[in-house]
Amino acid sequence: MPNEPRIFHFPQGIPGFETHHEFKFIPAEDVMLSQLNSVQEEKISFILMRPEAYFPEYLDKIDVDDESIKVLNIGADTPVDLWVILTMNHQDIDKTTANLRAPLLFNMVERVGIQVILNDDQYLTRQPVFTEGTPQPLPEGVVG
Repeated sequence: MPNEPRIFHFPQGIPGFETHHEFKFIPAEDVMLSQLNSVQEEKISFILMRPEAYFPEYLDKIDVDDESIKVLNIGADTPVDLWVILTMNHQDIDKTTANLRAPLLFNMVERVGIQVILNDDQYLTRQPVFTEGTPQPLPEGVVG
């Protein structure tokens, strides 16, 4: 069943959570969201979004370094999923941001994951998701 929770191993952890290596990936049904929970400590949880939902050109521009490909153990035919972490603003959902600078990659066969940090300055760690008209990213460190 495609929407079943699956455990993924993150050999390097996730930046800020390097001691956590096992995460339960819980996809939501019929939406572009999922949840990623640490197996070691259930309070550590992330809401993930498929970036193509709001940033359609994003996937075409991603350049993953060779070291990350090696950690993921992927080949030309290996199915890989890419997700970004959302930061929710509980007072104003319209201020939700996505971390486009550091997407999560998942080797769907071997159930290995990694968070890669892209060297492209066009991607922000707090890119607004919901905007009127053309997206206007906030400068790094600014919380609107």
